[in-house]
Amino acid sequence: MVHLSAPSPLFQIRLEQDTLTMRGLQSESVGCVLRGQLVLVITEPTKFKEIKLTFQGKSKLAWTDGVGSSQYYLNEERVLFQHDWVFLPAKKQHTVLAPDNYHWDFELILPGTLPETIDKCELGKLSYKLKAVAERPAFALNLHSERKVTLQRSLLPSSFEYALNSVVANTWTNKVDYEISVDSKVFVFGDKVPITVNLKPIHEGLKVHYLLCTLKEYATCAVGTSKKTVSKILRVHRENNFPCEGDTWSHSFEMFVPTSACLCDSQNEIIKIKHKLKFFIMFANQGGTNFSELIADIPIIISPNNDSMALPAYHEHYADMILPEDDSSISCSSSISSTSSFDECLIDDYNIEELNKLPSYRSISSLIPAPLADSLPPTYDAFICGH
Repeated sequence: MVHLSAPSPLFQIRLEQDTLTMRGLQSESVGCVLRGQLVLVITEPTKFKEIKLTFQGKSKLAWTDGVGSSQYYLNEERVLFQHDWVFLPAKKQHTVLAPDNYHWDFELILPGTLPETIDKCELGKLSYKLKAVAERPAFALNLHSERKVTLQRSLLPSSFEYALNSVVANTWTNKVDYEISVDSKVFVFGDKVPITVNLKPIHEGLKVHYLLCTLKEYATCAVGTSKKTVSKILRVHRENNFPCEGDTWSHSFEMFVPTSACLCDSQNEIIKIKHKLKFFIMFANQGGTNFSELIADIPIIISPNNDSMALPAYHEHYADMILPEDDSSISCSSSISSTSSFDECLIDDYNIEELNKLPSYRSISSLIPAPLADSLPPTYDAFICGH
């Protein structure tokens, strides 16, 4: 007779979402909810001492500073947040679990003050992870499971940054009036960044030799009182044929935000990330013998979320929910839509505050997918009966 060995136990962390979004700055975000199940499937009676799950956020910074004999190494590791669940408490005697599919639901509200995940910075990283351990008696192997959780941060849908464009204008050394504008201030990965450069020469005999635009990323980390900033160029655009005719010289072009090797903007106290468009405009005199350079920059925000992922603006949600049935209100709504003006339908700060509150579990329970246990393998008893 051939004796078949029992399959290895299945021990898994399952999440409703691997990536969670904090909306708003740390000072204004209401946080988000981490929700999932710890799953254990065994096909024979099995002894356990304890089953627990830990969610932990950690920061790790390290860099070398100084030159030559003055060089020194800085590093720091910190636990930023931790929460533990014990699903099978430890006892004096071990617990024997019968063959079955076991699942333990868990839910945790994460505060909006937590820093977002950063994992591609050369100076350090911020990371979040779930670790589960099913501890067994001596000489039996413990069961382990891990799962990364990504926290990202986006601006509130009502943030003014979405409506702003970025402009830098000035007079350069009494030779040129310049204006450089970008249509928006907030962009996401893969976006086109439309840029317009307007130049009005004051000094005769000038022409643009070339224009160079770079998208640059800056990362600043702090360990105690020591700070370190590194930067890298993500994109470069060079224009060698800038039009120099008429009273005003104008040229438009596009830069692209990378889809990888680029971090989102972050303003937490451990790792700060920011981005700038830097402009270098080289001027030459008519004979091409003298050159001078104009340098300007425009800060932009790179966010992880696009419009389809963002919450609706309150005025849209408000109109959908309480639009009266009389004709006058319908014409008012149409007027607001056509003019894109909210002056006729002001919303008080309290209602905006209510919109940004974290929903209760009951209010969204109907939106939660079917229990994860529905996708589990059959129980041991069901398997035996079926055969």
